[in-house]
Amino acid sequence: MSRLDELKREAQAMQSYLEVNVGGGDANELMDRLDTLGVYYARSGAMHAEVVGLIDSAIAKFMGDNIELLGKISPSLGQKMLKGATAELNGLERWIDRINASCNKQCDNLRTLISYEKQRAQIL
Repeated sequence: MSRLDELKREAQAMQSYLEVNVGGGDANELMDRLDTLGVYYARSGAMHAEVVGLIDSAIAKFMGDNIELLGKISPSLGQKMLKGATAELNGLERWIDRINASCNKQCDNLRTLISYEKQRAQIL
């Protein structure tokens, strides 16, 4: 399995976790989820940085492999060729970036729910 496939598989596992709705759970369940999301938040940040590095490497390789051709065609056509050559990596980069943002938002939401549950427990 290539590194790209490993990153996609890991991103899919995170995506599946993020798509689970956790409504009305007890505070302990919410805190467990918050802990897991904290790990996913950090890991998705590292994955994002890795994919950006892979994109940079792919661009350098593409440029090196096609230097003569790129000198003969228009810059706009060269850009389109480069965009096509890195399309899969760019899609993965955007996906992981959105996973990272979702982890952050869900952590914020969970902290709010935990505070609410604590307040409710004090009232009862």
